[in-house]
Amino acid sequence: MNRCVLIPRKRLFSALLPVVATVAALAASTQIAPDKPVINFRLPTFTAEGNRSWLVRGSEAIFVSQDQIDIKELTLSLFSGKPDGKVETMILSPTARVLPAESVVTGDNTIRVINDEYEATGSGWRYAHKEQRVNIARDVRVSFNIELKEFLK
Repeated sequence: MNRCVLIPRKRLFSALLPVVATVAALAASTQIAPDKPVINFRLPTFTAEGNRSWLVRGSEAIFVSQDQIDIKELTLSLFSGKPDGKVETMILSPTARVLPAESVVTGDNTIRVINDEYEATGSGWRYAHKEQRVNIARDVRVSFNIELKEFLK
C-alpha cells in the first residue's frame, strides 16, 4: 500500500535549509583554476529577447585569461535568434580560441562549417558573430546543397 506523506512547508524548509546553505557555500568558494581544464565546457549566449544566439561547446576548455578561452573539440552552434531555437549553422574544429567580449572564435587548425545550403572546410579561420561571418584562409573547399541558377553567366 502506497502512502503519501504531507510535510508542512515550514518543516520542509527547516529540513532543507542546511542542504541549501552547504550548496551555496560550495558555489561561493568554487573558482576556475587557469591551469586546470574545464571538462565538457558549454558557453551559451542569448539575444536581448532571451532567445538562443550561439552555443560554444568543447570537450575541454582552458581559461587563458578573462578575454580568451581555448577549446578542444569545438562545436559551435549558431541559432536563428528566434523563439523557434533553430540551429542554422554548425562549426566544428579540433581546437579554437574564444574571445567572448568580442563574440569572436578563431582557430589555426581545420574548420568544418555546415548548414542547409553549403558545407565548407579549410584551415586558419575566424568567425565574427556580430557580423555573422566566417573567414577561412587556407585550403578552402565549398560544396553547395542548393541549385545555383545563372551562377556562371
